[in-house]
Amino acid sequence: MNDTAIIRPSELSTYGFDGGALPETDATGGVLLDSLPAGTVISVETKNNTYTVTTQGNGESIICGHPEYCPEPVLVRGIGSTYPSRVFREGYLAPELRFTFPTGGKRVTTSRIVAIHINRAA
Repeated sequence: MNDTAIIRPSELSTYGFDGGALPETDATGGVLLDSLPAGTVISVETKNNTYTVTTQGNGESIICGHPEYCPEPVLVRGIGSTYPSRVFREGYLAPELRFTFPTGGKRVTTSRIVAIHINRAA
């Protein structure tokens, strides 16, 4: 992975996607979570924290990494990214946007995503 924090389709084999269906990414390195197999582990690095997201399928993920909201793994539904305009896009993560997840009856929006690392499904 280079320093641009963009996951290019040509680099996906580095993260265990050799042959078969590749996760759907866009020009900014964003990824649709539904394009990943259940059990895929994603490291979402924000300006202030690093989160671990494990896809579970059906729109659910296990997340951890926030010292207050999810210091231990927790099952959530509806993670995604928030654009600077404050528009939320469920099931999509991309550099430069803010990681957003529900917890405790509210939606937490983090600092800006600086890198996304996709690892092989368990």
